[in-house]
Amino acid sequence: MQFVYPEFLWAFLALAIPVIIHLFNFRKYKTLYFSNLKFLQFIDEETKATKKLKHYLVLTLRILIFSFAILAFAQPIIAVKNNGQSAQPVIAIYIDNSFSMTAKGTEGELISEARETAKKIVDQADLKTSFLVCTNLLSGVEKRLLTKAKAVEYIDKIEPTAIPRKMQEIINWQRAVIENENKSQRSIGAQQYVLLSDFQKVASSGKKLTPDEVNFYHPVQLVPQNTANLFIDSVWFSSPIHKLNENNELNVRVINKSDENLSNVELKFRLNDIKRDYFLDIQANNSATTIINYSDAVKGIKNGTLTLNDQQLFWDDDFYFSYEVKDFSNLLIIDGPAALSSVQLVYSLEKLYNVKTVSENSFVQNDIKNVDLIVLNGLNEITNGFSEQLNGFIQNGGSIAVFPGDKINPSSYNNLLSKLELPSISGSYSQGLKVKKIQYKDLFFQGMFDKQKQDLNLMSIKKAYGIRGTNAANYFSIIELQNGEPLLVRSRKNANHYLFCSSLSADFGTFSSESLFPAVLLRMAELSQRNLPLFITIGDESKFPVFNYEANESPLHLKSKTVDFIPRTSNFDGTTFILLNGMEAIEQLKAGNYSITSDQEYGNIAVNYNRQESQTTYLSKSEITEVLSAAGLKNIAYSAIENGQSMTNIDIKKPFEYWRLCLFLALLFLTAELLVLKFWK
Repeated sequence: MQFVYPEFLWAFLALAIPVIIHLFNFRKYKTLYFSNLKFLQFIDEETKATKKLKHYLVLTLRILIFSFAILAFAQPIIAVKNNGQSAQPVIAIYIDNSFSMTAKGTEGELISEARETAKKIVDQADLKTSFLVCTNLLSGVEKRLLTKAKAVEYIDKIEPTAIPRKMQEIINWQRAVIENENKSQRSIGAQQYVLLSDFQKVASSGKKLTPDEVNFYHPVQLVPQNTANLFIDSVWFSSPIHKLNENNELNVRVINKSDENLSNVELKFRLNDIKRDYFLDIQANNSATTIINYSDAVKGIKNGTLTLNDQQLFWDDDFYFSYEVKDFSNLLIIDGPAALSSVQLVYSLEKLYNVKTVSENSFVQNDIKNVDLIVLNGLNEITNGFSEQLNGFIQNGGSIAVFPGDKINPSSYNNLLSKLELPSISGSYSQGLKVKKIQYKDLFFQGMFDKQKQDLNLMSIKKAYGIRGTNAANYFSIIELQNGEPLLVRSRKNANHYLFCSSLSADFGTFSSESLFPAVLLRMAELSQRNLPLFITIGDESKFPVFNYEANESPLHLKSKTVDFIPRTSNFDGTTFILLNGMEAIEQLKAGNYSITSDQEYGNIAVNYNRQESQTTYLSKSEITEVLSAAGLKNIAYSAIENGQSMTNIDIKKPFEYWRLCLFLALLFLTAELLVLKFWK
């Protein structure tokens, strides 16, 4: 047996007081004179024996009263034995500090109520208990058992973070830490797990838990006053092309997670020097998409911010995006034996394009660097080695337009075409080759024509290459011939890979002399500009490319007015990618626009928080207990904090404490003493 407050045991010395009192009472006597001394002597002896028994009984009861009262203050505990050693009780407290816990409760934010509840639990525990306090960080600092004072100190420092966690993930982590402590230096006894969270539905997952029939689990749900939320879900442009003084259509989707229809919701749009306010009407539990039209007056990097006026959760009210209106786009033309010089001529007339032309024999890997579009002009054969050289360019988001030669080896082409998600080509044919149809509604032709002519007056193609063995669902046919075969196709998976199913050689026709030819070339270049992602989500697996950065230079930094962060990077085929999926990024980065710098500036990146916790849907009591019970947990005590933490008492069981029993026995013996004194005459 152990005592929480062993210093109270010194009070056992006070037991001498009732003993001394009783001894003095036994020595007191009176002399009485009676005529019949024999009879009175008998009565006197019988009375003395009874009184003596009564005095001893009262003395015993008083000693028991004082003894159990002293033990109650000393708080005896019987610890579990583990390998012959006394085991230490542990209370593992998890405080959900994800952004959803910034919702308003009765007495402030839910995270504030969770902190106060946790401190009450710590305060009510005995001094021998150790505490494992963890948050969504699950950092190395949290992998230690704390005393009461240290636990309260750490709880006071807990702040919101962008990291959401699953309930099962937390319990598994807590168990692992306690098990390591048990093996390394401590002997752990009774374990109790307290989970303070709002328990959003995203907090439940299919992660497995080991069944546990011994330890106690206390899910404590903090309930917000209002579950409504309004947030910006995503933004995108209708067209990927950004040109000076041309209209941009920015689509903004806003979601209303409430049971009320909202009208005149204020949406603020800020883009460099442009400032506008918009007002939206959104139906209950629905979304609304608005289009913002504007034009860019100057070139360069554009940093945009969209802000909602919401009254509940605030962390998801801002959405950041960034893009660049470029000075020029880099094109590489690789000429083969049947190359057409007019391809280079078309591009050289446009100042937007920086054109470089090389022959297939002089091509080197370094020619691809910072290129947006590669035009294969009249190659008759594509070797496996050449195809592999282009593979990294394809994987990094580069675009390729294939204009075959006049004497091609079809099988040599198909390895590259499969990488481009384009159809395989076979031998040539010469029947039904009049151009019949242009897919005006396709993204490729949008905005190119004022009128959509169906009676095309184009010269016929003399010869074309057939396609074979390819699922038509993998590509779009955007120009079709009279026989139903395609003349120009683009990849469905990557819309900026193109195949011209003929040759630009004069023997195959005069397509290069048609007015459609330069329009097609320029459109390919426009759509092939490698626009960087508008934004990247902190914690996601997305990658952000930095094309003009050499990996052997000083590290990249993401800088804002308040943050200077060095991100993780990876390199693939000469291109460096910024990764924001690590815990370090989640902990240190805030949503906003950042410049990418090292020894020079390499552009901008917009980062946003994950919106999964914006969907304010919560698990019910039955769902929480069902998840834990299904995992084999037996001792579950659910609690809810709906009216503030000060009005809620969380009963943490202390299965090895006996002070209450001692106090009960002290009161029982006190009652017995009073009964003896009152009724024993």
